[in-house]
Amino acid sequence: MFPLTLLLALVLTGAALAYPNGAPWGADDLNGAQSCASCHFDYEPEADSALLSLAGLPETVLADETYELTLSFAPGGAEIAGFLLSASGGVFHNAKRGIEANEQEVRSIAPLPAKEGASWVVKWTAPEEVEEETAGEIVFYAAVNGANNDMSSFGDRVYFRTFSTRLGD
Repeated sequence: MFPLTLLLALVLTGAALAYPNGAPWGADDLNGAQSCASCHFDYEPEADSALLSLAGLPETVLADETYELTLSFAPGGAEIAGFLLSASGGVFHNAKRGIEANEQEVRSIAPLPAKEGASWVVKWTAPEEVEEETAGEIVFYAAVNGANNDMSSFGDRVYFRTFSTRLGD
């Protein structure tokens, strides 16, 4: 009986420990092969969540200009929260402690307290030119994990939202 109990405990905490440095790159696509919701599966993921907002993103951005963006998570009953944000164009920069960038993606590598909500400030530089296939539209994909801080994948809720802008002259 003891080995089965130990095995079950290891499996339940394994997802929380599997990515100690943040969500895996590319996990912010709700329909992707490995989305945040594939590890945090206790609740249905919330697509197009009103709890997420992205401030600092104008309707039109200028080529090669850098913007300070703030991804915010409204209070949703979570103890802690982490995020992953990607863009279909442009480049994110390592800006603040606890945040890591990988070209077109940026993520938290340490959770924030979230009882009163949470927000992350990131820097993003628009592409140098319009790509013909996108007609200048740049799409941002955001995923936030509102977690209960029990070191397991159970009881956590994942929120997704898409934002967009256009590359102008």
